[in-house]
Amino acid sequence: MSDLHQENKAFLIRATRNIFSGLLDILYPRHCFACDKSLHEEKNSYICEDCREKIKETEARRCARCGFELGPGIASSGKGCPECENTSLRFEKSFFVSDNKGPLKNLIHQFKYHKHVCLMKPLGGLLTGLLQQGIIPEIDVVVPVPLHWKKKQERGFNQSELIAKKICKKLSLPISVNNLRRVKNTLSQTRLSRLQRQKNVNGAFKVKKPDMFFEKNVLLVDDVLTTGITASECARNLKNAGAKEVYLLALARSRL
Repeated sequence: MSDLHQENKAFLIRATRNIFSGLLDILYPRHCFACDKSLHEEKNSYICEDCREKIKETEARRCARCGFELGPGIASSGKGCPECENTSLRFEKSFFVSDNKGPLKNLIHQFKYHKHVCLMKPLGGLLTGLLQQGIIPEIDVVVPVPLHWKKKQERGFNQSELIAKKICKKLSLPISVNNLRRVKNTLSQTRLSRLQRQKNVNGAFKVKKPDMFFEKNVLLVDDVLTTGITASECARNLKNAGAKEVYLLALARSRL
């Protein structure tokens, strides 16, 4: 009787959820956050299948160091590619889902600036899928690129932190939040030149408890990388704290 009772209870819960979901679809029709297409006929809650496929199709040959998309005839070595070989990047390698364009760019924009925090689930899923491919070395701890407390208070969340937590929950990885801290409320990097960006982040980060990173392989998580200067400054602080190697994982690679 106990097993039958549990089965009936589970059935009622599923039925209630389906009815509730159906009512929500009628009252508040679901649309793809990337292209605004109706999701009424689709099982996905946030992104339509067309946009998912477009994101998958954007795989490119990239520089292993900075993630820059390599065109025909452009090579990348241990020193990097023409984009980064003369740049001091302190992380070992970088990994991305796609360039910052098309559906992925729209999703990041909706997540970051329109505060659709529900998108941390599909965006975190994209990065989890990348990690599950086994292309990134063994990681001891995950660290999201931090926001200054004032900026986090204004936005209401740190997008990199939410994504990192989603990854760690799915893959049972340890995460360190608030140990690498942004102690300087920097200007937005969006409209700054490469030189201005470097000056902007100098002294912006500090590690509170260095022992937590000593001899550890750290995975630094961010949403978008453009020049790599912010991530590199984070990596520099992590290595000064004793981290062995720092790898960067981000949703998208942008261009300055």
